[in-house]
Amino acid sequence: MHVASSFKTVGFFLLTLLTFGSTARAQTLVGTITEVRTGQPVPYANVGIPGKNVGTVADEQGHYQLSYTAANLADTVCLSSIGHEPRRVLLRELVARPEVQLTPAAIALADVRVQAPGLFKRRLTLGNTSNSEMIIAGMAAEGHGAEMGVIISLRHQPTKVQQARFNLLYQDSTDLTFRVNLYRLLPNGQPSSEKLNRRDIIVHSNSRPNNAGPLVVDLTPDNLVLDEDFLLTLEWVAGGTAQKSQEMHGLRKNVYFSAALGYFGQPPYIRKTSQGKWEKLSLGARLAGMQFKVGFNVTALD
Repeated sequence: MHVASSFKTVGFFLLTLLTFGSTARAQTLVGTITEVRTGQPVPYANVGIPGKNVGTVADEQGHYQLSYTAANLADTVCLSSIGHEPRRVLLRELVARPEVQLTPAAIALADVRVQAPGLFKRRLTLGNTSNSEMIIAGMAAEGHGAEMGVIISLRHQPTKVQQARFNLLYQDSTDLTFRVNLYRLLPNGQPSSEKLNRRDIIVHSNSRPNNAGPLVVDLTPDNLVLDEDFLLTLEWVAGGTAQKSQEMHGLRKNVYFSAALGYFGQPPYIRKTSQGKWEKLSLGARLAGMQFKVGFNVTALD
């Protein structure tokens, strides 16, 4: 009884630290992102000032709303989407011309891999498989682009990633839209801005049976054969049907994942906005060296 009570306290403690919230902005920029060749909208494009908590994600029709202050006008905004060349422009110029066009990127040919006999025969799970309902990690956002991720360490190289699994417990809205990202790591182990996936992997929370249980994403179409550790993230890109009404009234939407505590691994990474600064969330000083991991994992073959 005492142990259970302690875990509930820790769960609340973790939830508080992992909650994202945007601060009030003085002004809001409204615009649209389209493709230069076709004029079609670029859905879920990222818009933000790299390294700062000023950013958002366009909706499915390419419309975006970016909150900023006058102090940001001299900053450079990056607008990007997989399959397109990123575009960088001063915020003051974007305010003057908020309608932006992105150019399709040249398609790089995939590496040719020769599969040796017996390769990719062993199935394994990498990451944290916790399904605890007492130790939880929460993500809340007033805008879009909040992102949470964990380092996935490979046991052998190469490894073929087949499935991603996010142990979602519950959420406030009946339908939330997420993007799954796999980021390359820098030599120092920090996340880079380069994605290993070559397409937008968009998933919906209501795709789960009875809107309950883990969020499972099939990655076999991507043929992800990796030779390096990576950051697996879930990025919040859109809300449910009540999204616009909630945003007008400044209401937060929340989603919660299973987590685990222990003397192992690395803590998760979080960032509050699209293209914002990654923060490594460590609780070691508070919990006598213990770390925690969010319930994100992959199924792979090596």
